[in-house]
Amino acid sequence: MRAMSFRKYYSWKYPDVPEDVAPLLLELKNSLVVVGVVGRSKCSLANKMSVFGMQPEETHEPANGQIMCYYKPGTSTLLLHFESTHDEVVLGQKLLEQTSIDFDHFYGNMRSQFVRMMLLALHTCHIVVYVETGQTFDPALVTICQLLKYVREQHLLEFLPQLLRETSAGNLLGDRARLCTPRILFIFENYPADVEKTREFISTHEFQTEDKIYELFRQYNIVMQSASNSLLALPNNKQFVFYNANEILRPDRLLLAIDALNATMYKQDVKEEEEDLEIIALAPFEGFVKPFGDAYTVRKSDEQLYRESHTVWHFLQRHVQDALEGCFDEGSFKQLSQSPPFQLLNFKTWHMCMVSIHKLLVGNVEDVNYVSTNAHYQAYLRDFTESLNYEKRFWYHLSELGLKKGISAYKHSAAVTYGSAAHKQMLANATLVFEEEGRGPYAELALAKLNDVCLRYWHDGRQQCEFPSLRGNPCILPRDVSHDKHSSGVVHISSCNCGRTLGRREDPYTLRQANYDYYEHMAVMCNLCVKVKRFQFPVFTPSISDYRAAAFEAAFPLLLQAHKNRAEPQVEEDSDQEANAAEEPYSQPATEAEPEPEKEPQASANEWSQPMSATYGSDLNMSIAGFGVSLKEGGAEAEVEEAEVCDKGSQDNSTSSDTSTESEIELQPKERSAQKANQIVARESLSKGIRSVTHQPELISTTEYLPGLVHMCSGLELLPLFPSWSLACVGPSSIYSHNTGLQEHFQSGFLSGANYLLPWDVQVRLVQPHYKHQQQQLMGKKNQRYRKQGDRLALKIFIGFEYECSRGHRFMMRSPERVLRGGADIERDTSTKVINNNMPLYFPCPCRAQNTFLAQLMRIHVVTPKAPVNIILDPKVLVGKYTFTLGCSILPMLSQSAYWILRLPYVYQGDNEIIAPPEKIEPTNRLAGGCILAGLFGIAETESMELKEPRITSMTFTRLQSHAYK
Repeated sequence: MRAMSFRKYYSWKYPDVPEDVAPLLLELKNSLVVVGVVGRSKCSLANKMSVFGMQPEETHEPANGQIMCYYKPGTSTLLLHFESTHDEVVLGQKLLEQTSIDFDHFYGNMRSQFVRMMLLALHTCHIVVYVETGQTFDPALVTICQLLKYVREQHLLEFLPQLLRETSAGNLLGDRARLCTPRILFIFENYPADVEKTREFISTHEFQTEDKIYELFRQYNIVMQSASNSLLALPNNKQFVFYNANEILRPDRLLLAIDALNATMYKQDVKEEEEDLEIIALAPFEGFVKPFGDAYTVRKSDEQLYRESHTVWHFLQRHVQDALEGCFDEGSFKQLSQSPPFQLLNFKTWHMCMVSIHKLLVGNVEDVNYVSTNAHYQAYLRDFTESLNYEKRFWYHLSELGLKKGISAYKHSAAVTYGSAAHKQMLANATLVFEEEGRGPYAELALAKLNDVCLRYWHDGRQQCEFPSLRGNPCILPRDVSHDKHSSGVVHISSCNCGRTLGRREDPYTLRQANYDYYEHMAVMCNLCVKVKRFQFPVFTPSISDYRAAAFEAAFPLLLQAHKNRAEPQVEEDSDQEANAAEEPYSQPATEAEPEPEKEPQASANEWSQPMSATYGSDLNMSIAGFGVSLKEGGAEAEVEEAEVCDKGSQDNSTSSDTSTESEIELQPKERSAQKANQIVARESLSKGIRSVTHQPELISTTEYLPGLVHMCSGLELLPLFPSWSLACVGPSSIYSHNTGLQEHFQSGFLSGANYLLPWDVQVRLVQPHYKHQQQQLMGKKNQRYRKQGDRLALKIFIGFEYECSRGHRFMMRSPERVLRGGADIERDTSTKVINNNMPLYFPCPCRAQNTFLAQLMRIHVVTPKAPVNIILDPKVLVGKYTFTLGCSILPMLSQSAYWILRLPYVYQGDNEIIAPPEKIEPTNRLAGGCILAGLFGIAETESMELKEPRITSMTFTRLQSHAYK
């Protein structure tokens, strides 16, 4: 306690009352006015009493919830100083106690503790003084007052009057459970620096602040017309805002000591002069000539008098006087309640009520083990902080509102059935709708709930099957409804085998649908497909009813040995082959004998052209009788380096212009042996040597079939269930005119200018052995007309690489990088760019569409010349790690003077995987999606020029019938 002689006031800590102070307070009887001081402070002692000229002891330690009492003898005012979390030093203590800070949680706790202290002040004080360290009114106080009004009306009035009756306070405070409707005053410690410190400006600034506060309090129903419904009271005709404009509240003590020392050292000398004494002696009485007071010129002005009277104590005492005179409510409210509105208690009674209210509102809250039988009071103790967290309720309300709108937007846009892509898009749209309203700490949980609700709504009978097609499109049929086949709803426009008829094809889900069923269906509808002659590709013929697809884990370990036999062929006798065939119980000899090549050096990277292709700049001697797998052997040896084909494609394309414009081929009749009449010998005269190949009969499996397409490593003993390729002769060579190109009635769907074939000029020279010279002289004059230029024969072949997109647009290519743009776009060496280079399997379609469609190489057009030669086809399509072939032991030989079309597979499948087309082709790497290897054409003399032998069988064509393959 402060000594009375030194401080002129007493101070102590609640609830202790000093013995020498209690009698002084009891003498006041029922004239004690209790003033609570709350608000903000910045000093280390959390002192807000500096404006009253009071302060605690130097050893004082601030604490949250601590109450300091101040009393000045001779007055009727008891000052209660509440230390709360609004004091900076207390807030700093709370921060140091935190191990990890969640700002929202921490701020909510600090606010709830301050509200508790404000509730205590409102129920135990007549006047509440709010001290503000700032220069303007803080609108956050309005929010605090709203929370106080909510807690008092919704919680405290439910239990506080009843619980007070059970204490010693009894019915002293009545149903309102407080002394009165407390009058609130505002004290601003600092005055704005930009406003003059004159009476006029200070009063004007105080009145403006009062108007602002009154307007806010009335707007939010903090102050109302009736005392019973109002949380606080504001005087009608008295000042309730005070600005400290003159007094320095916390001066520097060192500066004060220096100023005192300076005044002492320069104190004026008061000794009078001798002449002054003579004058004084003449005075009738002492002090007549020289007055003791200041002259009238130095008397205090009105401003000085205002500054002396404009103090906090005088400001407070005007409101205390209203309380003592009993006109407290009359000066604040227009409507007075009938119940006793205002109570002045003696100190003993007030202290008893203060103890009871403090225990109920603050004391029991700190006791975590306290349990009350009153349900309302127990809920107050348990949920007080949560009930004040209006931000949490606000954010929660926004999140719930956004969640409802998001779910509504999702359901409104949902179809009967939809897939995962549509679900993700609708969920993204619903999230955007949610974010228009929902935000804050609950937004993440609300988004998770939105995702869960939308997902359950989608799975509730609205989910699509989404089984991917071979083109990657999901099935749109309901997942919960059984269906025999899948359907993606995507329709492609595609031509038939001969290219004359366009049709709509569903998105395929099986390899058979993609490469066989559609074209067989179109063959029935096309009036040209039913008439053409088609080459019959070897297919699987079962010998048992429970045949199956080859299991790659079980059956295909032999592929490595089969590939080794291809890469390193060995010549065996016929007797060995027959013996080996007898040892295989599940296989049968092939109907077409396939020779086995001799061991040869590995092909270099530049030997990717097929063995039967025309070479430029050199002569080529080849047999003209039969062609087995000799063409395939060259490609098989190069299979080791097939990964480098796409990288070398651009290099080959850049050098294509350097090739010769014409091709020269030397044809030499083969020499037959009577001992091995069933063997066909092919001899090629290359720049690096001579290659000899011998065919042997192979064993074909009749119990297991190849599930995919035939490729270089698929094994010779496995055949597919159905052919994925188609080779047809659509008519004579005369149906094509190079002046008009392909007509719409013959080949429909071509883009303008892209319907021309490329001419390929080839010179053939027959090299006759000396021992056959006499036989050649016996040949008729019919053969002599082809050698009008000596032993050379000039051939003109028309070829075309046709690409087709999913919209049915078709076009020819003039090079691996360019689309044919008309007949004028064809140059003399144009054909060499497509023959000698690897052609891309996919190319962007030049059709005018918003989205660029990829066109696929689907057909190769060949118009054979009117000459005694046959064109041989041996296409090899490199896609990924596979090199797909026709799968024929004897390559097809195209008849002369005819129009032939080779239709390529629509979908490529390896051993156990579907190779999907790329989504986009980069211009820098056209061959990334796959390519058809260069050198797919070969030339051989027709059988009419050969010696007639019974062992040589001519090629026959049989149109494939529609069979129900299993």
